Amino acid sequence: MVLLAVCIAFAVATQAQSNKDEVALLQSAFGMGKQEMVKDFMKLSANEATAFWAIYDGYEAARKEIGKKRIANISAYADNYAELTGAKATELMNNSFAIQTEFLKLQQKTFKKLSKALSPLRAAQFAMFESYIENSIRTEIMDAVPLIGEFDVKK
Repeated sequence: MVLLAVCIAFAVATQAQSNKDEVALLQSAFGMGKQEMVKDFMKLSANEATAFWAIYDGYEAARKEIGKKRIANISAYADNYAELTGAKATELMNNSFAIQTEFLKLQQKTFKKLSKALSPLRAAQFAMFESYIENSIRTEIMDAVPLIGEFDVKK
């Protein structure tokens, strides 16, 4: 029974950032899709919109690729949960740190581009909003992923 609960939790977690499920998660949490949320929050002028959306589209494409890596790492954790070794835990954590670093670099790169194209203030506005959304998604995922030792699947 516990093993079934672990499997269900991992199934939810590994699906949470697929494009379709991410949209559903955002819509359930905030009542709309991400691009619509960004548009409503940023309130871009016509001049700003052209530059912003070109940068945003590139950002989103890269962010989704990073999300796939996150899902793969969570799946690897799920696959190894019952018999997790110190070496595998180290590998998974190092992967997690690398993924987080890659995402942070993407945010920094996007901030620089938006600062140049719009202004540092508008870039910071987007970065803060994006961090809020990202943290909301990560919280939903982490709520579904059991901590090491949370379930004793060997019994």
